[in-house]
Amino acid sequence: MNKTLDAVILRYVGFGLLFLGVLVALYLVRGALPIFLVGGLVAFALEPVLQKLEKRGYSRRGAVGFVFGVYLLLSLVLVSLLAAAFQQAQTLISNRETYSRQVTTLVESNRQKLRDSKLPAAIRQSIDEGIDKSLERLQREAPTYASNAATWAVGSLGWLFISVFLLNLVTLGIMIEAQRIRARLLMLVPPPYRRDMSELSHSINELLGRYVRGQMIVCSTYGALCTVAFEVLSRVYGLQYPLVLGALAACIYILPYFGPAIIFTSAGVTAYLTSAQPVNAAIAAVSCCIVFNLIVDYGIAPRVLGKGVGLHPLMVIFAFLCGFQLGGPLGTVVAVPVFASLRVIAIYLFPQLAAPLPVESPAAIAESEPHGALSESTKRVAEAEART
Repeated sequence: MNKTLDAVILRYVGFGLLFLGVLVALYLVRGALPIFLVGGLVAFALEPVLQKLEKRGYSRRGAVGFVFGVYLLLSLVLVSLLAAAFQQAQTLISNRETYSRQVTTLVESNRQKLRDSKLPAAIRQSIDEGIDKSLERLQREAPTYASNAATWAVGSLGWLFISVFLLNLVTLGIMIEAQRIRARLLMLVPPPYRRDMSELSHSINELLGRYVRGQMIVCSTYGALCTVAFEVLSRVYGLQYPLVLGALAACIYILPYFGPAIIFTSAGVTAYLTSAQPVNAAIAAVSCCIVFNLIVDYGIAPRVLGKGVGLHPLMVIFAFLCGFQLGGPLGTVVAVPVFASLRVIAIYLFPQLAAPLPVESPAAIAESEPHGALSESTKRVAEAEART
């Protein structure tokens, strides 16, 4: 008995050390992980399309070739747009001194209006001191930030194309080997639990797949609408850097609350500083962003995401708060799918959580049922353990 217990303890200690070793190895190669994570997400989002093509008679490689070809064409279009946006960003950086002077002039003109206002002297003095500190910081740090941004942009251009090439290669490899990878991972699970793990992973995969595809469609739609609007404003009012603003809108729209706020501010400030009619251009840019935000949030997103991830609104708020507490704005992006996955696991372990509420009270039903009734998944696990 003691030898058996020692063997079990030694086995779990070995698994723990192996797990820690894997974590250390992943930390050491953390620079290479983003490409594989993004490639896995793209392949994960395209997996349902591959499955539909396979049901229509396509082989796995044929379906992968067709889907990857379409994906590659879209990637080339995206890279061309990013290249144009990169050129506009370089122009923006080169004109940093001009825009800095415009901001200073704008602040000084509004400061004079503040001094002529009827606000209490203490409030005017406090605001005036805050303006002085902000201007001093802007004049001191803006050139450094712009120089660093220009150096980073030039140095990362080559790495950008290499990353895109590697990303496409990784995505293709994962799409081809997805079924084998899943089967190998399932082999690591003890046989009595494989059926439950397979069903559970399938439910989570469907949920996360809907979420990833829906967010990609929603962000791309919002970015495309903003880009078209900014291009129109560039021809009407002379707004500059429309592709940069459109790319920014597509990338950060996924951030709840923070993303739209940053987009509105960036569009308004850029339109005011670069347009021939500053006030009209700024109002038009911010109005377009707000209208598109309402259209996407209340018109497109519900249709694309369906019922979403099935979380109660209070649970969504709680997920956002937890994500922001643990990971800041980026934590809010993964908070909802993580909580949704935990919800799927909880419902699978306790099916009564998703069952409709009975007409009678739960206490009355509990009196009519035998004590210690097991859930369906628990019964299957118990039967499998009994057979072994």
